[in-house]
Amino acid sequence: MQLGIFAPFDPVKAQVFRYRKLYGVNLGSMFCLEPWIATDLYKDYQQHNPEAECDLLECMGNEACEKMESHWDSWLQRADFEKMASMGINSVRLPVGYWVLGRHFTLEKYDLYGSVYDNALSYISRIISWAAEFDIGVLVDIHALPGGQNNDSHSGTTGMARFYDNPECQCLAIKCYSTFAHLLANITNVIGLQIINEPLDHPQLEDFYKRALCEIRLQTADLPIYIGDAWNLTKYAEIAKDLSQQFGFIVVDTHRYWVFRPQEEQYRVDKLTKELWEVTVPELSRASHEIAGNLVIGEYSSVLANGSFDGEDPAECMGNFAREQLKAFDQVAAGTFYWTWRLQHDSWFWSMQFAINANAMPSEYFPFEWSPDKSSHEAIQTAENCRNIWRERRLNGHKQYVSQWEGEFGFDHYEAGFNQGLDVAKLFFSSLSFPSKLGFVRQLASQYAAQYVAQNGGKQWEWEYIDGFREAQEEFNDYCCSLYSKS
Repeated sequence: MQLGIFAPFDPVKAQVFRYRKLYGVNLGSMFCLEPWIATDLYKDYQQHNPEAECDLLECMGNEACEKMESHWDSWLQRADFEKMASMGINSVRLPVGYWVLGRHFTLEKYDLYGSVYDNALSYISRIISWAAEFDIGVLVDIHALPGGQNNDSHSGTTGMARFYDNPECQCLAIKCYSTFAHLLANITNVIGLQIINEPLDHPQLEDFYKRALCEIRLQTADLPIYIGDAWNLTKYAEIAKDLSQQFGFIVVDTHRYWVFRPQEEQYRVDKLTKELWEVTVPELSRASHEIAGNLVIGEYSSVLANGSFDGEDPAECMGNFAREQLKAFDQVAAGTFYWTWRLQHDSWFWSMQFAINANAMPSEYFPFEWSPDKSSHEAIQTAENCRNIWRERRLNGHKQYVSQWEGEFGFDHYEAGFNQGLDVAKLFFSSLSFPSKLGFVRQLASQYAAQYVAQNGGKQWEWEYIDGFREAQEEFNDYCCSLYSKS
């Protein structure tokens, strides 16, 4: 089985794709259908009320293959990725059902329609290739699992989730993970594999994560693996911290919406904003600290309940709150992904394009307030010219900080970390078609620190290397923000 033909794997560029701050959007309902998004596929079968993708296949019957391939061929085009890149969107989350691997990876109702997906991988390959052309990373999200991992139809089934108590379903899911990991690991712009979307907080879940990660790491040691928080972020941040000790780069995905709880119908934007900053941000911050910053907001939206803007301009209300969300998430998460890029007719704010056109979402997402009309050369040149000045200033501050304790310190480790951190900041800024900044700071700093200590010793001062690395990032980022906000 082959996903497609891609350029040879570039480990330097792959590091930028995988570790940078992610400004992203979901590509919903292309390879895992939802009737309220891809409405045209469902409109001829409303009398049967199909919900999950397998229900729709039953309605389509012998026409399923033709209609599904037509949908895959038309839902997104190369121009979509060109548009994303022009506004600074550097990553997409691509939801897929487990069944896209084809007839040897199907179960229950999907067994009858496995041949429908014989060409699905070629369309997934095209999406990844278009994204690569514009330096956009792709997070492949296994959005639906055998038997369903939650009670919603986007899990691939209608009715109660049967995944957790069904060994056959779990074995097939792990087989799918292993296959996807093998297919994706050496594609430069694939930024990760998400193994469960919105799981239930089931007693079986933690053990399943461990078994799945064991199999995935037989295929790839380095590909970042994203796990869902089961709507219980505090618990799964602690679990992810333990998992990362054994399985490396693990990221927790949490979803944040302000429209589904019954009480939100009564919340005006000022109350939602207060809850965002006083409740949500502290929760996200604690979880992020627990897992060394490896946290993303895998789904969020500008959409609010009607009661939140009743009597006011919905675009203005949603836009004000969306900007507060982005400001908050930027402080505590390594990335965000709006749900979703498009609806069938882009008629409401769930479509990011509709929201941008209505000014309910920003039209640019470049870091540092950079934009395509601004030069990148000055930042790189100044950073190199100021390296010694910046390092000495930061080192003096570090020495003053540690002077409160007795003992020996590894200031050479700090300086080495600073130098490496600045090199990485420059690399991220300059190596792709538009600037990036490091998002998974602690994860990458720890990897460089481990390499340095292995070569030079001083394990007890590894933390100083990490501090130096982190402060070099801060120095470079502060300079770029100052430079481009003035230009």
